[in-house]
Amino acid sequence: MHHSSPLDGLLEVCDQLREIQDQSARGAILSEDALRQARLRVATVQEQVFPSLPGLKQNPKAANLEPPALLILALLFHRRLSGGNDALSGAHLCSLLLRAGYPRSQALHLLGPSGPLRQGDWLLCEVPRQGFDPLDSYFHPSPDALQLFGPPSSATPPAPTPPAQQPQPFADETEYLWEIGRWRQICGQRADALFESDPLHNLCSPRLQHLRHTAHAQWVRLRQRLALTPGAREFGLERLASTFKLGQDHILILAHLLFAEILDGEFYMAPGECLRLVSGHRDDLLHKRKLVSPQGRLRREGIILADNEESAKMLAVPLCLADWVLDQVLAKVGRSPKWNPQELEDFLRDENER
Repeated sequence: MHHSSPLDGLLEVCDQLREIQDQSARGAILSEDALRQARLRVATVQEQVFPSLPGLKQNPKAANLEPPALLILALLFHRRLSGGNDALSGAHLCSLLLRAGYPRSQALHLLGPSGPLRQGDWLLCEVPRQGFDPLDSYFHPSPDALQLFGPPSSATPPAPTPPAQQPQPFADETEYLWEIGRWRQICGQRADALFESDPLHNLCSPRLQHLRHTAHAQWVRLRQRLALTPGAREFGLERLASTFKLGQDHILILAHLLFAEILDGEFYMAPGECLRLVSGHRDDLLHKRKLVSPQGRLRREGIILADNEESAKMLAVPLCLADWVLDQVLAKVGRSPKWNPQELEDFLRDENER
């Protein structure tokens, strides 16, 4: 026989509040009886459910949160649990709290910059330019907030995090190329996450923030390993970058075209895809267009070639890596890298799981 937990009761209240809000948005006339019943259930949740949630008991900071603040966090948790990763606006949360019987002024205080939810790091907040904070702000629950509604943590302390491994020199140029390929793969995941977010309001997901950090850390570590590697300046890609004064974004575009050709047999790539790959923030989509334009260094020097230079639309012209560039990058590792069969299989699996 199934028994509902306190958390189930809380989520049912959130369901009811969201349903009332959706009815209002559709122009329905709200029943006073339905509102009264919803507010009675909210009061019951505050009195009986909140105190019995294990996550609330285990976090001392949560003891300072008043019931309406906890309800805001519960609504955000409910949204996440329902499969929605998009943020909720301050105006939307104020409206939901109004359905629960709380005045808008109280909700505005709780969501404001000096309110307990943001001061206590319970919320991740994005404020659009020229937006009115907190009404126009968008909110995600912080990891600490999500844990309030999760199962009790184990009494066994987590294992200590092992110390970061010190950078080691590359064994050879082939290993260096593989690390470039892995960096390109992480940047591809970052591009996917950027377009999962809301670029119009500059809202980013925690996944995007993590991938930005991971991509940057991979690049820094790669450069550290190069600095420790004897003869690294003679690696084909490094000599090319030095000769033509190529930066990080140029190298990433070259790596993308190189591995697309070698691994996937894709000889031409859309410039828009290359632009997305080098964009960690929405403004990069506007500022970095020159990287793939005819006036950019890569095309100007003949490092990458366009399928049809006469096209009037810059981002509609497919790009490919010049053969002489491929020859130079792979000159000391043969016409193609000496792939270890198992390593190739693992790498292709990682690519497919992206």
